[in-house]
Amino acid sequence: MHLAPVLLLLTATALLASLASAAEQRVSSPDGKLTLVVSDDAGLRYRVELDGKPLLADSVLGLAFADGTALGPAAKITDTTTAARKATWDDPLGQRRTVPDRFRELRLTLKEGTSPGRFFALVARAYDEGVAFRYDLPAESGLGEFILQRELTEFRFPADHLAWPGDESACAENTYREGKLSAIPQQSPDKRNAGQPFRSVLPLLVETPAAYVAVAESDLLDWAGLFLTGTGETAVRAELAPRQDKRGAVVGRVPMVSPWRVLMVGRTAGDLVTNDLVATLATPSRVTDPSWIKPGASAWDAWWTGVNPSQPKHTGLHARGDTRSHREYIDFASEMGWPYQLVDWFWYQNMTNERKNVFSRPNNPSGDFTQSTPDIDLPALVAHARDKNVRLFVWGHSLDLETAGIDKTLGYLASLGLAGVKIDFINSDSQEAVQWCVRMLEAAARHKLMVNIHGAYKPTGLARTYPNFITQEGVLGNEYNKLGGNKNDTRHSLILPFTRGLLGPMDYTPGAFINRTPSRFKVTFPAQGVGTRARQLAMTVVYRSPLLVLCDSPANYRGQPGVEFFRDLPTVWDESVVLSAEIGKHLVIARRSGKRWFIAAMNDGDALTLDVSLETLGAKRRGWRLREFADGADPAAPETVVETTRDLDGVRTLTLRLAPGGGYAAVISR
Repeated sequence: MHLAPVLLLLTATALLASLASAAEQRVSSPDGKLTLVVSDDAGLRYRVELDGKPLLADSVLGLAFADGTALGPAAKITDTTTAARKATWDDPLGQRRTVPDRFRELRLTLKEGTSPGRFFALVARAYDEGVAFRYDLPAESGLGEFILQRELTEFRFPADHLAWPGDESACAENTYREGKLSAIPQQSPDKRNAGQPFRSVLPLLVETPAAYVAVAESDLLDWAGLFLTGTGETAVRAELAPRQDKRGAVVGRVPMVSPWRVLMVGRTAGDLVTNDLVATLATPSRVTDPSWIKPGASAWDAWWTGVNPSQPKHTGLHARGDTRSHREYIDFASEMGWPYQLVDWFWYQNMTNERKNVFSRPNNPSGDFTQSTPDIDLPALVAHARDKNVRLFVWGHSLDLETAGIDKTLGYLASLGLAGVKIDFINSDSQEAVQWCVRMLEAAARHKLMVNIHGAYKPTGLARTYPNFITQEGVLGNEYNKLGGNKNDTRHSLILPFTRGLLGPMDYTPGAFINRTPSRFKVTFPAQGVGTRARQLAMTVVYRSPLLVLCDSPANYRGQPGVEFFRDLPTVWDESVVLSAEIGKHLVIARRSGKRWFIAAMNDGDALTLDVSLETLGAKRRGWRLREFADGADPAAPETVVETTRDLDGVRTLTLRLAPGGGYAAVISR
């Protein structure tokens, strides 16, 4: 990924402040409205102010180690250094091409007053879009090799605000339940984790009177993933994923830094949707030549099609395809201008057919990626796809990839001419899991393979560091329409843009064309989608994913109302603007690709009529045309899509009429 030329303004001044005068240090955002304040008068603490008023109250900072020592409880500020940046970075795979990177930074050197005295640092940044801080353990800290048992960090709000914490999940396939901060559990409700702290999947979304705040993390490269647990009060505390080997949370050696602890801030809920702070804080690209990384849409036969006569059509979560069915999907991808087809599981010999993760002990022979099953002729599919100007992704179990050898296996798959791999069932964000993902992405980049990770933790900016990490799951998506439990309802899918969607690319696999109203929806085979077809169209724009995997079959798409919206559909954007938003209720967003604007709207279970302004899009000028895909007038007919094309000369406002569980998708072009 190319970094745009930037203007970097740095000022570094060692102040050698006295302990008395260093009791409180402040760093403010470039616009002066957000301030992060760090103090040492009662142990290391911080607070956040917006417009001079508390956004976060005094909150504890610190690290606790396995040897019983800690950094933070008796820390004193000894030095401070300041810096500032006014720059941008180029994001060819995101929701806007040019991303601001403007902040002021405060680096605090601290000495822990207890014996033995140890030095460490806290780095704090204030952006206009939020604040962030991280722990820095330099070589001179005196820690040497260490085992971090837990992190003392807390996020204490001044009142019992409304919040949307994530449920527990090993792979971030969770819902976000609305409630007060004080209601966030302290203990896990899962009987299998009895006595363990509740681990709420990030982000935590909080609504305060002044702004919306989302707690997240960034630049997770060699640390344990961050969860949050309740306190019964207005604070939540850090809870790190335990290591697989039970040696605390993080095993390390100085110098070492923690990930960034991030507070994304938006005056409105819509402001958060286009907040890129998690990616901005991440380590810039380590892929020196990313020219081979190509975004685009993909067909996918695992949603419900399976024509293998020797196997049941539906086995477990997915169908089993064969060479003939994959050729059909390749042909359809070619017709639609999609560059990819995804060959999902059951294609190679000795595949691990369990939800084990890469750290499990295999009880079967390791998967053999060089040998296809009798029903799949992978070289023939690669050749057929090449003739159709389509390339293939193939699925792989993390355990099979590890036991067969990451570099060897990825090298072989690359030699076949594949575009990428979909790696599944990591199901952890322990330090070892994080290290494994980095190692796997590095190997994939060497072999010029893109990667779609499923069954893994939430995004932490890793897709900026390794742009071949083209998308990931970490979301309770359309797949759950096959699993039941009514988790993926119209409200859940409208909470996602304000929670999970804030963190990065999301392989929700939209595009279901067997559409049912929420009251008529059932778990069936073939699979159904909840809400209207226009809603499924809108998801492809609302949910950003550089690799856009569309879930339904050629038989369900060909000749159907609405399918033309998917033709040559862009999957990355030059600009994004939220036109109207209310968490869990509705979202209207416009995204620009080149000279075309794509508008998408979704609403919950209530019908909605909404006027949205086009002023910010500059589309009121002469010569612009609108092509719409809207809900029909009959709410009992969710598969109806009303397609119209009209000129926009002089039109400044669009009136959207959304059915219950409805949607709207449109393209504005010259």
